[in-house]
Amino acid sequence: MLRTVSSVTVALGLLGATVAFTGAAVAAPSPASAAGPVALSGQSAAASGPGSAVALGPVSAGLGSALAKAGKKQCTVTDSRLRELSGLVVTRDGYIVINDSTDQDSRKRVFYLDKDCQVTRDIPYSGAGPFDTEDLALSPDRKTLWIADTGDNVTSRQRRERVAVWSMPVNASKQPVLHRLSYPDGKPRDAEALLIGDDNLPLIITKVTAGKAEIFTPDGPLKTGATEPVPMKKLGDVELPKTDTENPLSTFGRVAITGAARSPDGNRVVLRTYADAFEYDVQNGDIVGALTTGTPRVTALADPFGEAIAYSTDGKTFLTVSDAGHLDDEDPVDILSYTPSTEGPKNLAEDPDAAKKSAGQSFLDGLTLNDITYLIASVGVLGALLVGAGIFGILRARKRPTPAGKNGDDGPRSARKDDEADPATDRARGGVYGGGGASGGVYGGSPNGERPGGARSGPVYGARPANGGGGGRPAGGGVYGGGGRSGEAAPGYGGRSGAGRPAGGGGGGGVYGGGGRAGGPPGGGRAEPPRSGGRAEPPRRGGGPAEPPRRGGGGPAESDYRGRRSGRYREDAPEPYGQPPGGNYGYRGDRY
Repeated sequence: MLRTVSSVTVALGLLGATVAFTGAAVAAPSPASAAGPVALSGQSAAASGPGSAVALGPVSAGLGSALAKAGKKQCTVTDSRLRELSGLVVTRDGYIVINDSTDQDSRKRVFYLDKDCQVTRDIPYSGAGPFDTEDLALSPDRKTLWIADTGDNVTSRQRRERVAVWSMPVNASKQPVLHRLSYPDGKPRDAEALLIGDDNLPLIITKVTAGKAEIFTPDGPLKTGATEPVPMKKLGDVELPKTDTENPLSTFGRVAITGAARSPDGNRVVLRTYADAFEYDVQNGDIVGALTTGTPRVTALADPFGEAIAYSTDGKTFLTVSDAGHLDDEDPVDILSYTPSTEGPKNLAEDPDAAKKSAGQSFLDGLTLNDITYLIASVGVLGALLVGAGIFGILRARKRPTPAGKNGDDGPRSARKDDEADPATDRARGGVYGGGGASGGVYGGSPNGERPGGARSGPVYGARPANGGGGGRPAGGGVYGGGGRSGEAAPGYGGRSGAGRPAGGGGGGGVYGGGGRAGGPPGGGRAEPPRSGGRAEPPRRGGGPAEPPRRGGGGPAESDYRGRRSGRYREDAPEPYGQPPGGNYGYRGDRY
């Protein structure tokens, strides 16, 4: 079980490492191709916003995908502070731009550029400044500049409880002032597109990874400064038509709205994604109606990583700029212009090349950001469960006691307990101080005492046998008066033949008179030497039935002292004192 859990855990770890490596590779920003007009493919990138790397699926080359025509370069932004541009408007003198979110105060400004994209002035914000600026818009009279501080990336550790817009005179005569807003349901949203209606109220359009975008506007007059946010209300949903334009973010790049603009005459509005520009006709100033019910004209864009869009002062062209924070440091930041398309969206369902396009796309091409997020989360949850199960199994196995029949090394051993015996097969074991039978009895214990399992304990010094015999010890080879087998005479130094041994007793050496194998069921325990008063005691010199042997008397057998206790030698004795004559290795007879 432990090996299985370990194997599964290791396999899961390898899978997690593979997913992490793939996600890191996919999330890496892709350098743009400055030489070609086609947006990069086979890449992945991130949604804009603070810490905006959002891992997305790899981009397919897309067999038959629409190839956008290259935009016409207007100028190149060279100021090092302007590498993450996300908002753009066009003026008669040039351009106004803002950066995406940044922690550098030098970049938290509104920048005015001339027609050559050189910074002419920069205006700081009032108060503590913005959190995550995303888009710029001009009022219908083109006198007020509005700034959308509405970015709230889905990868942010802490989502925003409120958003804001800033307003300032377009001629930069005053600093931008703050207007706080909040969504009606309190749920956070990322929004990167801003339009200004005929009522001079902002229209905020959310950025989604799939499905419909939402349109919100303040539900009351705006407040200025550090006040409580004005609640917003939802006006409708925007669902962009499907396209097959190549872009760095594949399917997500064709859905996520990153910028918006209104034409100088107010009769058209345009929304842009990373792939296309969608231009709608506006009737009677009804921007929301145009976006929610109208059919747009689609212009494919070839920006490396475009987020901003604006109309030219004459309304005849779109102008765009890319967020170079996702490009290589040496890649230029160009303001490009496109001629709006006059064609509506392509009906991809009737496209004769649709089957080829589908065949050329991988599984990941159709995944949205939510799909990828759920997929990675599922793998993570499964991994956590398996790791937890493995740890639980290991801890439980360590606490589990060793099962019966197993030793410390998990090897087999006898299932029989040490204190159980088989009368038919067990050899006799010597008793201590008069223990009889296979196991000596406890000193003073009753010979009739029953052991667990029915085994009977042997007699001890002075204990009277059950058959009414004398108080002698059970028969068996021993010292200090131990008797021989029944019917035999093998005394040593005064030992008596068969002294006190119950009939039918088997042989077996003991200590201090331990008897041999008992005729009845073996048993018994530890014995102690008898004290005094009516019980048999170890024989004294000259006064008992036997003494320790002094001289050899066991026969001419050759001595073998292996495995025996060391003895004391006497000059007049051929054997060591305390060892029986002829004893050999493994001898379990008399011991002193």
